Parts: sequence; C-alpha cells; structure tokens
Amino acid sequence: MWSKRVWASVRSHALARFVVVLCALVATSCEPPGIGTVTNFARTGMTDPTEIAAGPDGNLWFTNYANNSIGRITPAGVVTMFTEASISGPAGIAAGPDGSLWFTNNANDSIGRITPAGVVSNFKAPIIKYPWGIAAGPDGNLWFTSAGNSSIGRITPAGVVSSFTDPSISNPHGIAAGPDGNLWFTNLNDSIGRITPAGVVSNFTGTGFGGEIHSPWGIAAGPDGNLWFTNFASPSIGRITPAGVVTSFFGSIDGPQGIAAGPDGNLWFTNSQSNSIGQITTDGVVSNFTGIGIRSPGGIAAGSDGKLWFTNSGNDSIGQITTAGVVSNFIGASNGIRNPQGIAKGPDGNLWFTNNRNDSIGRITPAGVVSNFTHPSISYPSGVAAGPDGNLWFTNGGNNSIGRITPAGVVSSFTDPKIVWPSAIAKGPDGNLWFTNGTGSIGRITTAGVVSSFTDPSISYPSAIAAGADGNLWFVAGMCLHPFDCFGVSIGRITPAGVVSSFTDPAITNPMGIAAGPDGNLWFTNVSRLGSSIGRITTAGVVTSFPHPSISFPRGIAAGPDGNLWFTNGGNNSIGRITPAGVVSNFAHPSIQNAQEIAAGPDGGMWFTNNANNSIGRVTAANLP
Repeated sequence: MWSKRVWASVRSHALARFVVVLCALVATSCEPPGIGTVTNFARTGMTDPTEIAAGPDGNLWFTNYANNSIGRITPAGVVTMFTEASISGPAGIAAGPDGSLWFTNNANDSIGRITPAGVVSNFKAPIIKYPWGIAAGPDGNLWFTSAGNSSIGRITPAGVVSSFTDPSISNPHGIAAGPDGNLWFTNLNDSIGRITPAGVVSNFTGTGFGGEIHSPWGIAAGPDGNLWFTNFASPSIGRITPAGVVTSFFGSIDGPQGIAAGPDGNLWFTNSQSNSIGQITTDGVVSNFTGIGIRSPGGIAAGSDGKLWFTNSGNDSIGQITTAGVVSNFIGASNGIRNPQGIAKGPDGNLWFTNNRNDSIGRITPAGVVSNFTHPSISYPSGVAAGPDGNLWFTNGGNNSIGRITPAGVVSSFTDPKIVWPSAIAKGPDGNLWFTNGTGSIGRITTAGVVSSFTDPSISYPSAIAAGADGNLWFVAGMCLHPFDCFGVSIGRITPAGVVSSFTDPAITNPMGIAAGPDGNLWFTNVSRLGSSIGRITTAGVVTSFPHPSISFPRGIAAGPDGNLWFTNGGNNSIGRITPAGVVSNFAHPSIQNAQEIAAGPDGGMWFTNNANNSIGRVTAANLP
C-alpha cells in the first residue's frame, strides 16, 4: 500500500492512561506478577485522515486510517469522532443511496456503514481483500476496489457482496460512477478500468506523453461528461472519455492523489508532495493554491457549503478551500504524537521520540506526561539517540540534516552534503554520533557538528545502527522488495576509524533493527524470506538464528534491565522478549498497533512507539514497586 505522506508552538498535555495486566505468553511457564503489563499513552482526535465525502446530512465525513475511526465535520468546523471495534484501517468513504455513509476497512477486509447518527454496521466476505476506494453506483449499490485480490466488489444496501475479476484489473485503487452509467476505476499498473453494473470489464491504457496513465490514484466524473484522474507518478491530471480516449495535462502538479468536481465547473485535486491544492478547468488550465495548514493532503470532496474539503494526513487536520482559493484549517485535539518512530532514554530521565509526520520531537515522562517541540529545521525526523554531551541527537530525513535538542527543548541543526536520507543514529564509543545514510554510507558527526562519511561496496541501504561491546559500530544493511527479491543483505561493522567489514549468512535476511546484548553479542530483528526471527551475531561474525511462531515482522530491538532483549512485532501487534539463550516470550495487548522502535526506560520498563495509533507504549520488564 502506498504510503501517505506544523505546529510552531510547544505543547504539553497530561494523558489519561490505562493499565491491563496480562500473561499472554508463548513460553510454557507464566511470569511473575508485573512482567508484561502494558500501558498506553495515546493522542485523540484526527489521526491520519485519509478520504472524505459529503454526507446526506450536510456535513463532511472522513476516515481516520491510523486510529480506526470515522470523523464528521460540520461546515463550521465542529468535529465528532465515531469508533467501533469493527472499524479497522478505514480508507475510502462515500454516501450511499440509503442515507448512510459507506466505507472500506482496509485492515480487516470488510465494508462498513455508518448512519448520520453514528450507528455502525460491518459486512465481511472472503472475496473482500484490502478494499480501498468506494462509490455509489447507478444501480443503487455500492462499488469498491479490492486491491488484495485485484477485483472490483459490489455490495447492496442489505450487505450482499459480489466480486468481479478480470486479468486487466491490477491493484485497483480509486473508483467513481461515470456519466455513462458505468463505474470507472484506477489500476496502479498504469491503466483505467471500466465495469458495467452487470460486471463486464474494459481496460484502457495511455499513449505516452500527452496521453499518460502513470500510477493513477483518484478518479472523479467531470462536468464535461468525461472522467478525470490523478497520475501520482507522472505527475499530471488525466482525462478519459467514455470511449477511452486519454489526454494528460501538466503544470504545477506534484504527487496528486484525490480529485473531485467542484461547484465552479472545475476539477479540484490534492498535491500530496507540494502541500497544495490544485484546480484544473475542463480545458486543462491548471492553477495551484497553497496555505497554512495544508500538509500531505489526500482526499478531497465538494461540500454542501460550496467549498472543497480535503484531508491533511501530514498534520492530522481537515482543510477547506473556497473556489477563490482561500484556505482554512481545522485540527482535532492532539498532544503532538504523530507517527512516532525512534525512541531513546534521555539524560533527564525521560523518554524522547521522533514524530515523523508532524516534524517534531516528543518527550514523555515516566508518568506519561507528553511535551512536544517543534522547529523549522525539523523535517521528517526518524532516529533519535542520547549523545555524550547531555543532549538528544536525531536524524531529519526530510531535509538531510542531523538535529540536536537539549533537555530544555532548544533545537540546533547541522547540514552537510554528506548527510543524505539519514535514518538511524547511535552514540559511538568514540564520543561521536554515528548514523546511517539511505544512499549507502555510514555518517559520523561530532558534538561540534563536524560531519564525516564512510562508504564501502558492502554498504547497501543501511537502516539501523548500534554500538557494540567491541568498541565498534554495527549496522544492518540491504533491502527486500519482495520476499524473494532481496539484495545487499548483511550485518556490517565499522570501526571508529571508518574501516568497514561485512558479514553475510543464510540466516540474515532483511534485518531491520540491531542492538548490543548483555552477553557481548549483537542481536538483530530479521524478516526472512520464509518467516521472521531474531538473530544473534558475535563480534567474530558467527550468526545464530532464533525463529519462533510468535515472532512476526519484528523491527526494533533493545536490551532490557532484566538481562534480556526486547523487540517489537509489527506483524501481530505485540512485544517480544528473548533471553540470551534464545527463549522467546510474547506480550500482546489491544493498544499495541504496529509498534516500531523500543528502548529501555529509567523506570525498569521498555518503552516503544506505536506507529498505527499515534501513541507511546510501555511494557514492564521486571517487577516494579
């Protein structure tokens, strides 16, 4: 699934928290009381709003993909959120012929319905797989794209589901009713599809420049009797006639996603990459509008108030733009936690984390009090580490820089041509900070900001880095595009002088995180071709792999205060623990959602970032008073 990619004030909010004690272990014996207790510190309100549609009640309705909720916003900007257990990764949304809103649940393979009063129903069927777009058809049914099995689905207002397949349907995304009485949809294999209410499929490909179809995303019926669509990768806006003739239009267009017909007779679209809203006339004349609050806009829809409304996934807000280009922004309640990634224990006894989607650095006390720090130089921060100077250091992937923040929240930024797509960062034994560059190098920065870069043919897409007990830095490298399409996969070692060694082994497949263990070895998370495992490598390069049924897409890993290694399982929403002898235990909890990185806290717990629900979690590693 395509990833959907600023506040200028410092905010601090005390969070309500809940604690559930569990003993959901895969190991044979239960743990002493207290171990495995999960606490969640979450944000509220809009979280990764994705698609938006006008409702029959005169309001706008939108999906919050990351926190599993449906939102409603009035023309005056009053937001109400609706949650229900069956809402899971909601994506597309559309008004149905029955006076309700219908939406796709991408994460649990179902179709949802919500009434204007907020009553939710859910419909499941084996033929629904990763649904995304949804639209009301001319036959009184709802039609949706099912990307997971490359099909088009139809659901009646009573919930009866049918599925239509064709070799030309490939990873369909957006869908819309056309003026010809058919449904039209975008295929991410560079084609536009058409399906009749009877299920007959046609497929149309472009003719190249001037008639491009290149990673089409959104689609909408235009006032001119044609279908209009966004070409995400070109980037351009496409027009296709009911006969299949394609024309493409270029201009100030950058990463277009959603598109909708406006009340002014033009088409309006979101530019996710340039943080702007575009307008195109039926003659192909493009205009572009920017404004405060537009950040990674995605879905767009015409409201009952004569304005266009759009979702901002980059800052968790809903935007509004008039046909004259005047922008307003409405944001839900927030404590600043937004797509948290890296986390580290700071010298002040708190945990510090990066908020990748709202360009900020967060701090959370052991009691769960969150503060958020913003600065113009913070851009898509990822990794964070405590430095030898008493400050926190972090990577900025959005502007190729290394950032430093004091415990008081004062931010500095260091740029250098040798910093390119930095990701992970760690304190080295030499008193410097070491980081990974996505282009294939290892970087070093002194506390004075002097940058060095080290390259080697064996360094390929390095992602995680950690200091080893041998006085060197160890990192994971390589990439897997598909389970059997991996390259450059290895564990690397670099000395403080910059000498690189590389270790390969059949048991090293798509390593993600790495950490020094209490046994003097390095431990890493492994998403292998045939499964997932935790790996161990000695400083001499001897590799051992520990697979276990409870290990599922592990990512972050860190040494705990109990002498074990703790890791995040993104594939089954749990936290794992492995002893130096390789005994695995697993801790699950509903609040753990796509956990990313993990760090030992000052309170004896392990703290981790929850990417999917914008929260910080804690799991106890030992008995606490």
